[in-house]
Amino acid sequence: MQIKDIIKSTKGKLIGTINENDTYGKIKINSKEINENDIFIAIIGENNDGHDYINEAIKNKAKLVITSKKIKQNIPYLIVKDTKKALGDIAKAYLKKYKPTIIAITGSVGKTTTRNMLIKLLRTKYKVITNKKNYNNDIGVPLTIFNIKEDTEILLLEMGMNHLKEISYLSKMTHPNVSAITNIGSSHIGYLENKENILKAKLEILDGMKEKILFVNGDDKELKKLKNTKKSGFSSTNNLRGYDLKSNLYESSFKITYNKKEYKINIPIQKHLVPDALLAINIALYYKVDIKNIIEELKNYEAFDMRMKIIKTKNNTIINDCYNSSFESLTAILEILKNEKQEKLLILGDIKELGKFSKEIHQSIKPYIEKIENKKVILVGKEMKNIDVEAKYFDNYEETIEYLKTKKIKNKLILIKGSRSMKLENITEYLETI
Repeated sequence: MQIKDIIKSTKGKLIGTINENDTYGKIKINSKEINENDIFIAIIGENNDGHDYINEAIKNKAKLVITSKKIKQNIPYLIVKDTKKALGDIAKAYLKKYKPTIIAITGSVGKTTTRNMLIKLLRTKYKVITNKKNYNNDIGVPLTIFNIKEDTEILLLEMGMNHLKEISYLSKMTHPNVSAITNIGSSHIGYLENKENILKAKLEILDGMKEKILFVNGDDKELKKLKNTKKSGFSSTNNLRGYDLKSNLYESSFKITYNKKEYKINIPIQKHLVPDALLAINIALYYKVDIKNIIEELKNYEAFDMRMKIIKTKNNTIINDCYNSSFESLTAILEILKNEKQEKLLILGDIKELGKFSKEIHQSIKPYIEKIENKKVILVGKEMKNIDVEAKYFDNYEETIEYLKTKKIKNKLILIKGSRSMKLENITEYLETI
């Protein structure tokens, strides 16, 4: 794309002199990452203002700056009403130019797991671009789009939200060909008040869709209510179901019937993640990925980062699931652990964004903990103090690590799980060293 395409898509006013037919490097919002010829967009966030970093962007040889304020620095700049909206407008222009097939995934939990499985399957046949890290909001999705190339065939996007209208904005920006909803849980219920609103927010993924083909988790209580009618305006697709499920902490197996033939799927995930695998399989088959490639890729699937990643250390086995937490995901893994005979150490952190429901939801975790035998429990955070079980309570991960340093921890099965802001990965890092 050229500078004139940026001006046109944002409807901005160019201040200063620049050749509008020039191309540019990349579009970035982090001034530290700017290289020569890149464009810097000064995003105004909750905690900082990108306009404060324009000097650094200039020092790093930015070609153009996009701002919502007049600036005094000696650099060509494009002034727009809202730099975050400009980011989305440029993303729309990219999609209009490159025209990849777009698959969008949302849901209360399991979005990233489903995406990571699906990208493995799709890459056996297509050139695919997907989100990096947790780039799934109104900033992260456009930044992901800027990575597409001439040969990109599929853009696989994870879409997250905290409030109503956020998924709608992303859907209308990207116009997905196909979408998927993993489940409807209690995540963000503090903002959305009830599961009806959570379902409503997730269904916003239909707002900008081209074909309105929606894959859903057929076992989810709320998603089961969806009907395939002309009035609903979409086709809810879940043709493939799993059966003969066998599962333990380390792996699951189940069977599917496809084209009148039975196939067995073996995958190193836990029972509660099987619906995510089925969604990935359904979508892959819709895009004509060979069933034999699907079976082989899932057999070699590896958990991503801090999501149910099992780590074998010299002395212990750690279940590193501290990227995030919800009532549903936490209780699911606790149900699995009650069947494990090994001595267990549960290190559980607060579940965030529950609002007025926080105390009640945390208290309801108690029976799941009590069902587990041969265990010790460490609870971390203010909200975890609402769980009345035999446990050690700490305010943060720092206090927890100091306590652990006083203990001999050996031959334990250790679960570490909490919401992202609890930073429990620091506990994982410590335990990996002992």
